[in-house]
Amino acid sequence: MQPWIARNFVYRPATWARGEPVFSLLRRYEKSQWWSPEQHRAEQEKRISLILRHAAQNTAYYRTIAEEKGLSPRHLNASHLSEFPLLQKQHLVEHNTDLQSSRPPGTTSWKTTGGSTGLAVQLRKNRWATAAEQAASWRSYRWYGVQPGDRQARFWGTPIQARSRARYRAIDWVLNRSRFSAFAFGPEDLKRYYTQLKNQQAHWAYGYVSMLTEFARYCQVEGLPLQDLGIKAVVTTSEMLTEGDRNLVRESFQAPVYNEYGCGEVGAVLYECEQGILHAMAENLYLELKPDPTEQEPDAQALIVTDLRNLATPLIRYEIGDRVVPHPSDCACGRGLPGFRKVFGRAYDFVQTADGTRYHGEFFLYMIEEARESGVPVLQAQFCQISPDAIEIRVVTLPGYQTRHGEALAKRVEKMSEQRLRCQVTVVPQLDRERSGKLRLIRGLSRA
Repeated sequence: MQPWIARNFVYRPATWARGEPVFSLLRRYEKSQWWSPEQHRAEQEKRISLILRHAAQNTAYYRTIAEEKGLSPRHLNASHLSEFPLLQKQHLVEHNTDLQSSRPPGTTSWKTTGGSTGLAVQLRKNRWATAAEQAASWRSYRWYGVQPGDRQARFWGTPIQARSRARYRAIDWVLNRSRFSAFAFGPEDLKRYYTQLKNQQAHWAYGYVSMLTEFARYCQVEGLPLQDLGIKAVVTTSEMLTEGDRNLVRESFQAPVYNEYGCGEVGAVLYECEQGILHAMAENLYLELKPDPTEQEPDAQALIVTDLRNLATPLIRYEIGDRVVPHPSDCACGRGLPGFRKVFGRAYDFVQTADGTRYHGEFFLYMIEEARESGVPVLQAQFCQISPDAIEIRVVTLPGYQTRHGEALAKRVEKMSEQRLRCQVTVVPQLDRERSGKLRLIRGLSRA
């Protein structure tokens, strides 16, 4: 579908029909990205005050908290935010009904998130909130030269149930995108995807890091020129993007690669700008930071999010479980949106040994990158904890791999863990994906 037609005669009318003011918010966000940090903070304080009062007056969960704290729901303001306890994903499950507003504004829709983490969450969102999510995303995609309606190649999961597949096919049509399934990624599938992309002339590619890198490697090995497809930008999401992965995808597509970070419960959180800095969607979210250093990143901070837009299921001080490293100065791009130089790891992406020592995904990423740089022919790897002191390293290998390569990798991990971990390497034809299509680097004891 031609982008102009897709944008103005399909997507725009669809947003009108759903009561989502995406394009009016997009125009507003195009201007607000250039506000000063002080302007953003002032506007956020107003929104925080509104969401606190709405939540305390219209949800049983936050009304109870306000009463226990001796706070008047009608007189709450931004200064009271710190008196509300942190909200975690298990609370969304255990108190789902109490968290829902008894007076949601207008039409709402349900969203199920987090199934791949082992803890599925269902929550309601009002139309203004879903519109704000889309507007923030489109504003950021414009940094990459992407407009609503531009043809997208989407490397993503595919619903299993027929009814869900039909729904997502309709959504893909409205958004002018072709879906390449994470669950069909064998050599014949990849060859078919290349042919399909060549015929469709997509403007940009979007998807899981693991899928895009696997596709890029396949095309390199088979001599299929990805650069001839005319992809103008590649946006990766949902999985950790290493510099090695970024370089591979960029060199294969001959296009810039940008990182997106979001959370199903609150939508888009951070987008990478042209300068390589990740910027927060300050119009929609208020971010708090809590020191949570790692050995590799002593300046790391735990991310706590308050959704400023969702009045159907208010999420106040939601502890996502990921870490960020703040950018210490203003970004050269000139935007006043808060900046971060790195986002990494979920709380469940770690291995904990019997003595309580934790090894984050960054530790294992370093091991794999080091092995590749030293010539170990490994395509993909996954670290599965099988006991408190034992790890199975599942690897998908490249031509030239020998048993000694796996033994060297295992010994290196054991040495770097100071012998807290015993390792065995298993060669597998492919790594198992989650139900969503994501590929996990770490599978802890509850997931191995």
